[in-house]
Amino acid sequence: MTIFPRSHRGATLIELILYMGILGLVAILTIPLLFSSAENRMLQQTIALVELNGTQAVQTVTLRIRAAERIVHPAKGQTGSYLALQMGSEEESPVLIGVDDGRVTVIEHTLRESITSAQVAVQNFEVRNTSVSDDRPSVAITFRVSRTIRLQQPRSYHRDFATAISLSPVDVLAERMCASCAPPACTDPLNVRWQVCQEGFCRQATTTLMCE
Repeated sequence: MTIFPRSHRGATLIELILYMGILGLVAILTIPLLFSSAENRMLQQTIALVELNGTQAVQTVTLRIRAAERIVHPAKGQTGSYLALQMGSEEESPVLIGVDDGRVTVIEHTLRESITSAQVAVQNFEVRNTSVSDDRPSVAITFRVSRTIRLQQPRSYHRDFATAISLSPVDVLAERMCASCAPPACTDPLNVRWQVCQEGFCRQATTTLMCE
């Protein structure tokens, strides 16, 4: 007796359409969940970046201010968009703290350093000289750190930071070879110019910094 092998039936067109429909339905239900998960993850990363940059800026600024001898700008009772400090050494003076291109920036003498990253934006940087008297200098600083992420729709996160710092000046200010050097002043809304002491002479220096 001859035995013929059993043939395997292929999938019909209706079955293929049914399978594709099921896969499509699964995709429709799954893709929004994936986007939502990715968006939540990025939002958590954004919050962490904002918090880290703001806290780091406050700590760095606090250390610089406490080491200063006196506040050069703004004047007592006044507010400004940047802070200028006189340090104990002419090789460090002046120290300027402000915002340039959305980042908190510290200029020491002629060297500059950004202390917040380009991944966040710093806005509304304001300095208020809260000194009660010349021998009791203090300053208050406020600023906002924000970041925007874009997935299905733009989402932003921001936080306002504030700190009040008292300087710890010495009783007698150090003698200066270049006491006549010009203090920092705005030349336009984006530039500050001042003079630094180099080899006993006052030399011009300038930098980009929000200047109002």
